[in-house]
Amino acid sequence: MKSFGLDTTVVLRLLVGEPEEQAKRAFDFLDKCHSDGIDLHVSDLVVVETYHALVYHYEAPKAEAVKVLCEFISSPMIKASGHAKEVLSEYRGTGAGLADRMIRADYLKHTGKVVTFDADFAKLENVSRI
Repeated sequence: MKSFGLDTTVVLRLLVGEPEEQAKRAFDFLDKCHSDGIDLHVSDLVVVETYHALVYHYEAPKAEAVKVLCEFISSPMIKASGHAKEVLSEYRGTGAGLADRMIRADYLKHTGKVVTFDADFAKLENVSRI
């Protein structure tokens, strides 16, 4: 079966609908893939980049960006390839940031603990400040 990974630029067009011509092409591509049974994947890095673009470029409130991303990666047409579903479901937009939480989830697959100088990050379970 054929599959594609979606870049941040494509995900943003799907979520914000701008620029309009590119958003239409992105939606048409998504529909065609869905019709043809082609899997579409979104990586954790794309989720983090998209979150930052929504919050810092499009000035979306953090909670709204999280909600939109959760809905997007929960779509039956999208396969999140990493920890995004789990991390986004727990993130409330306060404390350690989304990128730190993704880093933590990735490291904890391979290690028992993460070390940091970041005080907010160190408040998470299995993260220590050095």
